[in-house]
Amino acid sequence: MSRVHNPVHQSLMISLATLSLSLVLFVAAPAEILGLGEGWTAAAQNTNSSQTASRQRRPLPKPPSGPRGFEKYVGSDTSARQIAGGATRETINPRRPVAPLEGRAYDARPFMAWEFAPGSKTYHFVLYDGDFDKDHAASIVYQTDVMATELIYPKDAPRLTPGKLYSWRVSTPTPTGKEDGVVARFVILSGPEAAEVKQALTMAGLSKPKTPADRLDQARVFENYGVWYDALRIAGELAGNPNDKEALAYYEALLDKLEN
Repeated sequence: MSRVHNPVHQSLMISLATLSLSLVLFVAAPAEILGLGEGWTAAAQNTNSSQTASRQRRPLPKPPSGPRGFEKYVGSDTSARQIAGGATRETINPRRPVAPLEGRAYDARPFMAWEFAPGSKTYHFVLYDGDFDKDHAASIVYQTDVMATELIYPKDAPRLTPGKLYSWRVSTPTPTGKEDGVVARFVILSGPEAAEVKQALTMAGLSKPKTPADRLDQARVFENYGVWYDALRIAGELAGNPNDKEALAYYEALLDKLEN
């Protein structure tokens, strides 16, 4: 009589054989698995080390004589504050430039900012050729009305000459005329001064910053060399991100340098 194979019994035998093979492989594998785990751990440690290194502040260039300061305001308005770049500050002196009395700019299209004037919807910005405080007959280079409390000198405005002194202020309309803000002066760097800053940015690898952290370091280089207008522009833009606490803290500290 021929034997009849039971399908259920045959399947059970196959399953047991498969299970035995799996156990053999599992027992033999720990060394390989351990080695793979060590590789993952090493990779994770390397990643963490890279992230930690990227967060460490690079040494930034400074002038041989040390960081340069900014010419501060004197008198009753030295405690003025502003609202800008995500930083809430008390406003005491409307229309006052957020700038030194005489500042420096590296970019030929400087960034100008001023304090908020309560109730004002527009500001009349005027840029003069020379020092308007000393010469009220100074010619107007450019003027415009803006709704914000800041202005980047436009591309289509008359080109500014490096090394030449300019001054600017803003005014706001009133029922009887207008109210003028304080005059601020600036010079766009030229010659050896411009070359010095350019070299500093190149040495630090910050001529073309690629990340917010790089841009913040670029602002610090400008600050070290007393280039207010460029440092403020970068700091203000970065501080507009409420999640960038470091940029906001730097922006606040930069503004305080005009007041303390």
